[in-house]
Amino acid sequence: MDWPADLDPRSLQQPDQVSCGAASVAAARVLLTRWRPDDPEASIRAEHRRLTSTLSHRERTQMPWPRRLGTPPWAVANALSALTGERIATMHARPRPAVGYDVLTEQVRNRPVGVYLGSRWLPRHVVLAFAAPDGGSAVRLFDPARGTVVDVARERWEGNRVGVGGWSHLWFVV
Repeated sequence: MDWPADLDPRSLQQPDQVSCGAASVAAARVLLTRWRPDDPEASIRAEHRRLTSTLSHRERTQMPWPRRLGTPPWAVANALSALTGERIATMHARPRPAVGYDVLTEQVRNRPVGVYLGSRWLPRHVVLAFAAPDGGSAVRLFDPARGTVVDVARERWEGNRVGVGGWSHLWFVV
């Protein structure tokens, strides 16, 4: 899967400190459909409200979440499930980043994957992985903090040196 040529990834840069999950879900929607936002900032803000509300993208009740804390993994899973029609689970990868990387590269072959990054102590940032170039030796992802597409080598994931958005550790694969 490639980033669409008709959309500059900078247009989906998160508008604030807490909407990286929403910007990542918007990027997944761009990758999986023909949708292109007329007003990206408004679309991302609306997405963030939906992701933290009591109603999921699948029209089911979900645990609400304080918006100022960002986006919970279950909301990203629900949104990706609604976009793909697949049941999507969340894998806790922090204790074993090499296993998390293997799950990530396997999942990204079929669909965009939400990835939570953070410090040693807490998950803090959501990015969207969408390709595994060079036979899986790296993962290509959209970083909503900068509105860029970057490749991150396997060694960086496994060694807790991801270095995207200022965060080093792989926490969750969604």
